[in-house]
Amino acid sequence: MTVVADVSVKNPNAASVRFGASTTAIYYRAREMGVAYGPPGTARARRTFRINVTVDVIADRILGDANLFDDLAAGSIAVTTATKVGGRVRVLGVFKHHVDVMMNCSITMAVANQSIVGQNCNQKVRL
Repeated sequence: MTVVADVSVKNPNAASVRFGASTTAIYYRAREMGVAYGPPGTARARRTFRINVTVDVIADRILGDANLFDDLAAGSIAVTTATKVGGRVRVLGVFKHHVDVMMNCSITMAVANQSIVGQNCNQKVRL
């Protein structure tokens, strides 16, 4: 199974932000199912930089979980994602400051039509 994740770096500030490679992981019942790495880039001032990353889910890990068949019978599967992006911003053209952004999302997917029926995301920024 392959999951395509849209990772967007939104920069509401007046200065550009350079960021390194991003890491996106998918979890099913707290077990890591797959990891993808996004390329580094620059989010210009007051712009959004979009990255699509492809996560290859390791089938053995999800099929080996005893709760999978219960979730499939119930009609929905809950997964979580964790994305981390680290970057550097230059303030007033002189000062450089490191920033880490972590985004954790809980997603509930319908089995019948493979649509997202619920999503809750929490963001944490560390300066």
